[in-house]
Amino acid sequence: MKIAHISDLHLNTLFNDSNLLRVKRLLKYISSQSVEHLIITGDLIDNADESDLLILKRMLNKFGFSSHLNLTLIPGNHDIFGGPQKPVDIFSFPERCKEVDYDAKVNLFKEIFKETFYGTIVADEESQFPFIKDLDNVIILGINSIAEYSKYKNPFASNGEVKLKHFNKIDDLLKKFNDRDVFKIVAIHHHFNKMKNTKRSIAGLWQNIEKQTMKLKKKKRLLSLFQKHNIDIMLHGHIHYNEFYERKGIAFLNAGASTVGYTGKSLRVNIIKVEPDKTHCEMHKLTESGEVKIEDLFRKEYQTILRLSPI
Repeated sequence: MKIAHISDLHLNTLFNDSNLLRVKRLLKYISSQSVEHLIITGDLIDNADESDLLILKRMLNKFGFSSHLNLTLIPGNHDIFGGPQKPVDIFSFPERCKEVDYDAKVNLFKEIFKETFYGTIVADEESQFPFIKDLDNVIILGINSIAEYSKYKNPFASNGEVKLKHFNKIDDLLKKFNDRDVFKIVAIHHHFNKMKNTKRSIAGLWQNIEKQTMKLKKKKRLLSLFQKHNIDIMLHGHIHYNEFYERKGIAFLNAGASTVGYTGKSLRVNIIKVEPDKTHCEMHKLTESGEVKIEDLFRKEYQTILRLSPI
C-alpha cells in the first residue's frame, strides 16, 4: 500500500485565506502520486469553524479522497477549540476554550466526515474513537488524543490525553489482530518527542507558550501498549516540522509542517510505501517555484518472521 501522511493544514478562510491555495496545491500533488490512502493527523482547520471543515471536505472529494477506503482523519486541538488569531487573543483564548462544548465539536467532526468512518471497528457503540480500519494487510488505529479544557491542567486546550477507558479500548481493539500478520499503523495528533526551539517572532511567541502546554499526558503508558502489540509506525502532527524518530523501538513520523512551520512557502507530505518485505518512507517537499525535492526519512526491511531494525 502507498500512503500519504499530512497534518496541521490549519485551513482558515476567515483570517488566512491564502492558505486555501496552498492546501489545494498540496492535495493536487498528493492525488498525482497515485496514493491508495491519505491520513491526516489533526488540525485540519485553524479556528474550529464548521464552514472550513466543509470547504476542506469538498477539496478532498475533488481530489478523490472521499471514503473510508482512501481517507483517514483524526481531530486536532484546533479542530475542537480553535486558536488565537491575533496576539491579543492569547489573553482571552482560555476563556473561549472554557465555553467550547467538547462532545458537540467531536460529534460535528465525525458527522461532517462520516463517510470516512464507515466500516471501522470500534470497541463499543458509544464512541467512534478509538477505531481500527482493516485494509487487508494494513490496519490503521485512529485515536482522539485531544484533552478537554481544564483551567489548570489544560488552559490553552493544546495538551493531549488518552483516558484510561479509551486506553483499555485500544488494547481490546489491537488484541483482535494478535493472530494476523498485518502492518500496524497508529494515527494520533499529539507527539511523543521533545519540541525544538522556536525562533523569536509573533508566531514563535505563541509556539513558545504552547510548548509549555502541548504535552501528551501518560504517553509512557501508551508506548508500552504499542510495544506490546508490535505497532510498526506511528503517525502524528501537532508540532510544526516533518521528521522521523524512534522511541522504544517504534518508528514515528511527524507531518506537522505540511503547510506551516518552516520559513518560506514550501509544502511537505510524507509518502509511506508498505511492501511485504520492506517499508520505505520519504518526505516530498514542494518548493514555491514548483520544484519537488525528495528526502529519505526511513527504510526498514523484514525477513519472513523477524522484524529488523531500520537501515
